[in-house]
Amino acid sequence: MRALLGLVLLLALLGGARAEPVQRLEHADFVPDGAARPPPDGAAWQAVELPDHWRARKPELTAERGWYRLRFRVPAEPDPLQAVYLPKLIMNAQVWLNGVPIGDGGRFEEPVARNWNRPLLFLVPPGLLRAGANTLYVRLRGHAYTQAALHPVLVGPEAQLREPYERAYFLNITVNQTATLLIGAIGLLALSLWLRRRRDTAYAYFGVSALVWAAQSTNLYVRNVPLPTADWEILSNAGFQVFSGFLLISLLRFVSAGGARLVTLLWAGIVAAPVTLWLVPAAYYLDLTAAWHLFTLLCGVTTLLLLLRAAFRFGNREARWLVAAMGLVLLLAAHDWLIHSQHLWSRHAGHWPFNDVFLLHYSAPLIFLAIGLIMTGRYVRVLNEFEVLNDRLEERVEAKQTELSASYARMRQLETEQAVADERERIYRDLHDDVGAKLLTLVYRSATPADADLARSALQDLRDVVSRTAAESYELEEVVADWRAECEKRLADAGIAVDWCQDDDLDTLRLSRQQALDLGRILREAVSNVIRHAGASRVAVDLVRRDGRLSLTVRDDGCGCAGPGARRPGRGVHNMEARAARLGGSLRRDSLAAGGCAVAVEVPL
Repeated sequence: MRALLGLVLLLALLGGARAEPVQRLEHADFVPDGAARPPPDGAAWQAVELPDHWRARKPELTAERGWYRLRFRVPAEPDPLQAVYLPKLIMNAQVWLNGVPIGDGGRFEEPVARNWNRPLLFLVPPGLLRAGANTLYVRLRGHAYTQAALHPVLVGPEAQLREPYERAYFLNITVNQTATLLIGAIGLLALSLWLRRRRDTAYAYFGVSALVWAAQSTNLYVRNVPLPTADWEILSNAGFQVFSGFLLISLLRFVSAGGARLVTLLWAGIVAAPVTLWLVPAAYYLDLTAAWHLFTLLCGVTTLLLLLRAAFRFGNREARWLVAAMGLVLLLAAHDWLIHSQHLWSRHAGHWPFNDVFLLHYSAPLIFLAIGLIMTGRYVRVLNEFEVLNDRLEERVEAKQTELSASYARMRQLETEQAVADERERIYRDLHDDVGAKLLTLVYRSATPADADLARSALQDLRDVVSRTAAESYELEEVVADWRAECEKRLADAGIAVDWCQDDDLDTLRLSRQQALDLGRILREAVSNVIRHAGASRVAVDLVRRDGRLSLTVRDDGCGCAGPGARRPGRGVHNMEARAARLGGSLRRDSLAAGGCAVAVEVPL
């Protein structure tokens, strides 16, 4: 058992000896010096702690170049493959180990290589790192328009440093390169939508904002730029102000959140920021950028308040997406502003505790994603509405098609009816001209009054048939006038007095062609019976409208329907009953108590 424990302990010790720790170098000496080689030990080295921000530590420092000396010890013979890892620096660096250069980040002269957001990993040549004391020199290149800084340096086996280096490279470089492409594509999409709908200016502002951000975000990963550092810094910071202004305007427009004064202020910032950043002296450049970024941060807070009002007071659901995204964006923006402006406050409040890692650019895809969700939601909603409208349109078209088919069928029917009516009219005209003339001759050549009356009745029937074929319906008042004129003339010729009584509101009624013909013939037959058989001296005709029905009554003072001299109902009476039944009504013949007969017909209107 003791032997087994000893073996385990030995293996653990051997494994621990092989697992060389990574050394984190946080103590250094610094000297401002523009030499291309490390200064001698007798130079004016000053002890500093890493991370070291030149402006925060010593605001009066105007040098753009300096050297760091970091001393460390390696307790045993190191692994053959060692590396030096610089996780963060501003702006460029060259590394020397034990008096030998092992690598750099690019150009030290204008335009200076930009490694401010890029981790650097340098392999140590075999045998250069020795057991015992070692000295690492870092040559740092800054600029008046930047905040020169060096963070703790890590030295150790390459296998252990490779993973954090690649992780940092992925987060700082690869992620931002991918975001640039995606947001640039979103910007082009938004502008294409605006070109198709010019009144939706929110898409235009959003598209411009996305494209400006895509261009400005290259500052996060482009190492070699075509412009001097000062011009590039001005362009980059001015681009941030322009991007932010257009983005905030687009957010307000997307959800109609108001803020007209804020929009005016943002426009002023979009115009004034590039001009002032270009004109300000180098000594005040970083102070002015901090002021402009604070201005943008405050405008963002105001925008968030307007979005909150639109989301919860006015119930705008789209604004709620933007509220969530803007809340996180503003937190990260405040974090980045504190890092960017720490040369103004860190001398009094100490170093920012949450590391010097800028985070705002990671939130840009979030806000663009929120707007993308809004655009997608609007597209889906409009598509659904379009489909509903399309279905309704199809239903309407089908209904109109059915209606048109019915109209065409009706037109064909009317054409057929018109042709029949024209032919009937021609026949009736011929009858009137031929038969009518003969009946008129019979009227004047009749030997007896009864024959003359019969001829007149036949002639009147013919005239009614001819005159009542042209139209489908007639005004009752006009028809009644013809009835009255005929009755008064026939009864007057027979020496019988007439009392005609009718309601005053008959002018609003209309009779169909069949109703006019049948009622007229019933009245004519009733008058004919009075003239021929009743032996009456007076006739009363009543025309009354009640309860949606028309009542026509003919009363005489003759011998009555069943009295002495009265005849049994003949074909004429049966014809009257048949005509009344055809109109949906009824006919009644009654003898009056005072003598005489009453014929009453009642039909629905």
